[in-house]
Amino acid sequence: MRNLLTAFIIVLFAGGMVRAEDENGGQAGNFRDIELGGRASAMGGAFTAIAEGGEGHIYNPGGGAQSRLYNVCFSYRFMKLDRRLGFASVILPIQGNASLAFSWVYAGTSDLDPRDESGNVISGEIIDYNENMIGINFAKQIIPEIHAGAKLYYIQNDLANLRAYTAGADIGVLSKVDVSKSFIGKIFPLFHSGLAIDNLGGTYRWITTDYWQTRGIDNGVTVEEGFPVNFRLGLAGSKPQKYILAADFEINTVSSFVTHFGGEYKLYRELALRAGLDDFHPTFGVGLYKRMGDIAIGVDMSYLTDKVDEGDDFIISVDMVF
Repeated sequence: MRNLLTAFIIVLFAGGMVRAEDENGGQAGNFRDIELGGRASAMGGAFTAIAEGGEGHIYNPGGGAQSRLYNVCFSYRFMKLDRRLGFASVILPIQGNASLAFSWVYAGTSDLDPRDESGNVISGEIIDYNENMIGINFAKQIIPEIHAGAKLYYIQNDLANLRAYTAGADIGVLSKVDVSKSFIGKIFPLFHSGLAIDNLGGTYRWITTDYWQTRGIDNGVTVEEGFPVNFRLGLAGSKPQKYILAADFEINTVSSFVTHFGGEYKLYRELALRAGLDDFHPTFGVGLYKRMGDIAIGVDMSYLTDKVDEGDDFIISVDMVF
């Protein structure tokens, strides 16, 4: 049975949601490092300084304060190796140029066969894995040029018959400044900047005592896994309703420096084209928009090229504003 614990550890540190080329791949909460949202991911994940729409507060908690209407967003990432990743969010504008956002992020895999050190399947056992994050985000416009926000979240991780959970916080600030009268104003009339800090206080506490006692073994272990604190700085320039160029610079307490670059160009009011580099891996996407009475619907799709021989991914998001 000790071989089964070995299999669990392999799943924890090299399993379903790992970005294998990133040193953070085997850390607690690694699903939070995988890009979400059809618009942001198509721009290479360079979204900290933009943070618009239903997916914006995922990248920068301050972004939610830009919403002046009700917003409902759903997104799903189609991944190889039977992995699953998706989210849903609702943004509610409130008085004082502020908003509340409620979000759910799901990550998981299909049931896995545990194996021993020789690679042989252990019969009669199945490993299931899923993580769920529920968050509430408050954001407010401090002055017309600056928005700030904070997210409180609860995450639960279920791995086979083991369970760990944690609570933590993200914080962020977003600035958009009119620079149309400056020397670059004809190209980029609006300058964006943003800073987000994620995973403050997050720690999983795994206790295996009950698991081993059901198998006739008295001893177990208690292991704590701290979430790496993540820092993202974003810069962008835009001509509203026409084009955006953006860059994000990311580092956390365990991994190396990562960059994100991307752009968006609106061919028409209803059609936007996007491309980017997510840690130097090309990304592409398109956004389609349609207003139907009092409801505006956006469908954003992105294609993300293979990073670590796992196959290309595809993301689709539906964003409704009313």
